[in-house]
Amino acid sequence: MIRDSGLGIIRDWGFVTLPVLRIPNILLASGLALALASAGADAQTPAYASPLVRLQKLGDDSTHLHTDEVRHRASDQKLFHCSYTFGVIDARNPEAMVYLAENLRHTIPGDTRRPGCIHLAWDGDVVYTVHRGNIDNPTFLSGWDLRPDPANPQKLNPLQLPVLQEPGVSYEGIDTANGHIYVALRSKGLGIYKRDAAKGFVRVGTSTDLNNAWGVRVRGTTAFVSDGLAGLAILDVADPARPKLVGRVRTGGQARGLALDGRTAYVAAGSAGLVIVDISTLAAPHVIARAETPGSAIRVDYSAGRVYVAAWNDARVYDVAVPAKPRFIGAVRSTKDLGADAGGAKDARPPVTSRTLGVAARGDVMFVGNWHQVYSYRVVPGRVAPSLSLPEEISLIDFGPVAQGSSATVPLTVTNQGTAPLTVTGASTDKPQFTVTPSQARILPGKTATLTLKYTASTTEKETSLLHITSDDPVEPSRVGYLVGNQPGLGVGRKLPETTINLVDGGQWASSKEMPGQVTLLAYFATF
Repeated sequence: MIRDSGLGIIRDWGFVTLPVLRIPNILLASGLALALASAGADAQTPAYASPLVRLQKLGDDSTHLHTDEVRHRASDQKLFHCSYTFGVIDARNPEAMVYLAENLRHTIPGDTRRPGCIHLAWDGDVVYTVHRGNIDNPTFLSGWDLRPDPANPQKLNPLQLPVLQEPGVSYEGIDTANGHIYVALRSKGLGIYKRDAAKGFVRVGTSTDLNNAWGVRVRGTTAFVSDGLAGLAILDVADPARPKLVGRVRTGGQARGLALDGRTAYVAAGSAGLVIVDISTLAAPHVIARAETPGSAIRVDYSAGRVYVAAWNDARVYDVAVPAKPRFIGAVRSTKDLGADAGGAKDARPPVTSRTLGVAARGDVMFVGNWHQVYSYRVVPGRVAPSLSLPEEISLIDFGPVAQGSSATVPLTVTNQGTAPLTVTGASTDKPQFTVTPSQARILPGKTATLTLKYTASTTEKETSLLHITSDDPVEPSRVGYLVGNQPGLGVGRKLPETTINLVDGGQWASSKEMPGQVTLLAYFATF
């Protein structure tokens, strides 16, 4: 980082050459380009167009909570989704999608909540659905017969299939082929089923050569299974009663979703991002490329030379015309407004990232299964543009307890994940107790810069401010963060009170006994 360098030199930005004079409060990112002073920054910054253009947001923010998997069927251009409910969408026109059936809930023995689903797959007009189970909902395999509504042929009147529940079995990813249903069963391996008109679902075979089967895709007589920390597993399922493991490759991270194209498998591998595997030799698959994702890669789809990734914090698109050299095209992030008094404090927290768990594609159209609803986007791969990426803690940057008159600083990393130089035209706060330096920056593609956030306490009570970052990112030209100092209650820098927990094995955990004098990380989890 260089500030106030005073160098009378020339820097080439790729589109304009300017002299760099002695300008205060600017940031040199990656040693190649300087930010402009605020007086002339906008005039010298090119106007970029987004490579991902939103076509439609289907429904409001509470229509389909916890949208999980979305899958597109090319034969009739229907889009299916699992969420707290199951839905079928007519996606022939991605700018005007409509529901053919929605808010369908499963009737499950012993469960009054009538849950939705986590994964789905189809065989003709039957769509199979599964739920892994949680503290409130039991696990199950079921589905829907998508028959037309006699009163309105433009709508569907789905009939739920019988339910299968096997003791100790959790159902995850699902696919169909050769008249069989293939279901990832986590630690129980891969289950292969047939649906009998009289008996319902019948298990015909099981592969137990797996560690933590999460996703499955079947091509011909070969099943590809994303197997958690064990990576990608390949099975011969020519004999459904005797599936055989034929190949395996470690991907890093937690292998979850996967997509196939010819001799290539694309794996959404959690913290390891997108992992691209050559599967031309089934017995010897090998990783040929990786692409990092800021969030955890959950699901992936492939269409027309591009790979689409649902990466928890955003949805991302890569050009994989050459699979060994994935090229980032663009990313989109969805947000949720928490309201003016989020967390019990009327301090107008900005919208926060809304999780993205599902993605599907058709040619140059991307369908995004966001936590609250389904979106559609048009991909314009020829567009070059910067793309601002900020760490998720921008939603709440806690400076911890600070004595009145004292100060604390926090670094904030700003990344340009795009394909053109990024100009941060302004970084500011709206309260004098909080400052940010530098106020401008120029960041080359794939590079980072660091902003320094500072809080000087004027009281021992809670103080907050909004952080405003403006840039020439065409997708999100304005980002807002939330800063807080002297946050009351349990938080950063506070002493953990004596805490005891009753363990499921009958024992007890006590903080003073297990972690005296240590830093403690509190993690909050929910099951859905």
